[in-house]
Amino acid sequence: MMHLESPLTERWWWLAGSLGIALIVGVVRWVLDEPAAEDAATLESFIPPGLYHALRLLYAVGIPAVALLWRGALTTRGLGLQPFHWFESSAAVTVNWADWVRDLGWVFALGMGTYIILKSAHAITRGYAPATSARHRDGAVALREAIYHQVHWAFYREPFVLLWGIQWGAWGGLLPVILEAAINPERWADLRDPCRSSNLLMRAGLAVFSVILYIQTQNLWLMILADVLLGWGIGQYPRAVTESATTR
Repeated sequence: MMHLESPLTERWWWLAGSLGIALIVGVVRWVLDEPAAEDAATLESFIPPGLYHALRLLYAVGIPAVALLWRGALTTRGLGLQPFHWFESSAAVTVNWADWVRDLGWVFALGMGTYIILKSAHAITRGYAPATSARHRDGAVALREAIYHQVHWAFYREPFVLLWGIQWGAWGGLLPVILEAAINPERWADLRDPCRSSNLLMRAGLAVFSVILYIQTQNLWLMILADVLLGWGIGQYPRAVTESATTR
């Protein structure tokens, strides 16, 4: 367990380490993906896509898991890890179903609003995408990206929630998310491509959605569920499409 006299210090070290890893990987991928030649190497040419995404999940889930379970540097409440009381056998344990029903109501209301906004944004920007491109709906991809981003954002948000409280801390948790995107050369490359920028816009919208939903529910499980449903419902441009659009 971390030292009680510095309850926030270790959190910031974990956060800084995560940002450092993200920067290194982003720079390496940007250098490898730079189309300097027709036979230019890509990260996927060294790491199979399945292994690459497994490493992404290990990064996003593994770091906060180690910080929480091994070091005790995070709190389940700050992360939004609501307990599943109904799996416990003790008769004294009761589930506050009213809270879950209320939280599901927020998921539905905020999710519908976010869906309408993001679909409208996609309709506006669709004319800038290549004529041969189309968004794809893939449940496995939606689940993978929801777990990756929601857990990663929860990890970045937790120290700010402890420091500033739920409302301001939730918004403060976007600061390292924005910083991580700003120092990643690949995110700047996304902005130059209509398909990849559309995917980035959708993910930015889901980041804002997750902040509002966290403020109302503090329930990471429902946030992941909502992200899966929105990610599948809206769809995204596959990376193969975005790469071909970029090299036109």
